Parts: sequence; C-alpha cells; structure tokens
Amino acid sequence: MTQTELFNQLDQSERYQAVRGKIEQLISKHPSRIIIAIAGLPGSGKSTLADYLADRINQQQQGLVASVSMDGFHYSKEQLNNFPDPKAALARRGAPWTFDSKEFCTRLAKFKQHPEQTLYWPSFDHAHGDPVENDIAIPASIKVLIVEGLYVLHQQHGFENAQIWLDESWFIDLNIQDALKQLAKRHQQAWSFSEKQAWQRIEQNDALNAQIADQSKTFANHIIKVR
Repeated sequence: MTQTELFNQLDQSERYQAVRGKIEQLISKHPSRIIIAIAGLPGSGKSTLADYLADRINQQQQGLVASVSMDGFHYSKEQLNNFPDPKAALARRGAPWTFDSKEFCTRLAKFKQHPEQTLYWPSFDHAHGDPVENDIAIPASIKVLIVEGLYVLHQQHGFENAQIWLDESWFIDLNIQDALKQLAKRHQQAWSFSEKQAWQRIEQNDALNAQIADQSKTFANHIIKVR
C-alpha cells in the first residue's frame, strides 16, 4: 500500500479525524509555536500518525506543520563504539541511554525560543543505521512541530528535560503483542531478515525497549487507543 492509499484509508477513521480536529483547535487557540509529542510502543504507528496529520493539515494551510522523529538522535555506531562497554551499547541500541537526549532537548528549545530561524533536524533511516545530521530543514513558517518517538515522554536518561517544551503529550495505546508483530514486519522489510531473525532481534532488544516506552503512558495527557 502506498502512502497516498494509506492516508486515504485513514481519512475514514473516526479516531484519526478526532486527533486531526484536536490539532486544528490547538492551532486556532495558540498564537505561538506548538510542540506535540507522540509516544508509543515500537510498531504502534507513531510515524504514520504524525506524517498523516502533517500531510492533511498542510493541504489546508501549506507549510504550517512539520513531522519529525526523535530517531535522528540515535548515537552513531562510532559513538557507541566509544562507550565504556561498546558490545553492550551496540546490542542494546534503541534503549533510552543510546540516544543523545541532551541534543534532542536543545532542538526542541530552539524551535520554541527562535521562531525566526530555520531549525535543522537530524534524520534516521533504519536500513542505513546511522543518523544524518541537519538533514531536515524546519523553516520559520512552521507553527506546529509533531515529534514522535519511543521516549518523547520518558522521564529518565535526560528525556525528562524535554517535558517543559511540550504543549501536548499523546500516547498510542496498542497491545504490545500487536505492536511487536508490526515491528517484526518492519525488520524483515528494512534488513531483509527472515521472520525468525526478526523475532530474535525483538526478543533480545526491542521487547525490552517496548516495556520501557509503555511506562511513559501515564505521562500523556491524551491516550489514543488502538485495538
């Protein structure tokens, strides 16, 4: 299914339309810039929701919303190799402490504090495996920044310092087994894993990260239930 087909399908979802309406209300009420954080388990649809909302709102008001991921703040493989225990750091890549949370918070602050400037954001491609610094330009015309990621609502490892900059905190509440099934499919597509290899990866690392991410649900001010 193409992105266009997927987004057209989501147009029929009452759940997605309700969330879209919530953003439109926020835009009308807030004269200043807004940051919306979308957390959830791996495979729960965080990036799909964020990209859908940005696409549909920008169709009505061009250049108003930007959708980005915290994945760009992964430490690179080279940086992880310089950790005290490189083997453990690489094996647990994707855990909260393998992200540059300080720089993540700095970029959020810049979006809020310097609305006249273009903000640059790092990108991350799971197939490539390392972030690309300053790959995404967020121009001054952007009023709403949607930031999705496992740990955007996490309260440890430096991510707790992000909360001061968030206007809305959302959590996609999906059953963990359903989320991990979606993640297994993504692993197979991104890395040409067999189904067995995908589940081995999940059991060794991703399931642990999912449990950590799930604990941040209580810090969201809006739960988006997916069943």
